[in-house]
Amino acid sequence: MFRRLLQTKSSLRTIPRLSTPSLLTQRHFTASARRLFEFPEEVPREELEEQAVTIVNPQKDDKGRLLRLFVSDRAADRLNAISADDENPLLALRIEVESGGCHGFQYKLELSDVEDVDFEMDSVFEKNGARVLIDKSSLEILRESNIDYTTELIGSQFKVVDSPYTVSACGCGSSFDFDESKLA
Repeated sequence: MFRRLLQTKSSLRTIPRLSTPSLLTQRHFTASARRLFEFPEEVPREELEEQAVTIVNPQKDDKGRLLRLFVSDRAADRLNAISADDENPLLALRIEVESGGCHGFQYKLELSDVEDVDFEMDSVFEKNGARVLIDKSSLEILRESNIDYTTELIGSQFKVVDSPYTVSACGCGSSFDFDESKLA
């Protein structure tokens, strides 16, 4: 049957070609689509899904902007799973910045209870029920950073990633240096 179709060209129909839009129309459509899906510059679209909500002691920088922290869904899910396994609904991840390490500063991440919050110094962030505690001075350095949960061959861990103020970091990822001029 297929061979017969190839031999008789009359059985094949010609499909009319659709006209292509002009370059001007394409540019107009692209510009319109961009405006339709635009978000404010201070909150990129991908960050809307990751941003943790400050539920205790929100902090602001010198310009009056809220100091934000982002928590991935993977990190929130893992923290909730640990909390459920320990049967401790008050479990939270505490993040601190300490001096030390080969680059001058290092992250200290540990599990803590929400009851241990110092209401004057700590901020509590929440994402999908998972809580992250961070003191004021550490939040100044880690603002706009992402907290993620990574699984690698050597093990799994909570990790601070994509910190906009970090200028250099150790290969292991726990030691870093930051640019103080960017924090101002």
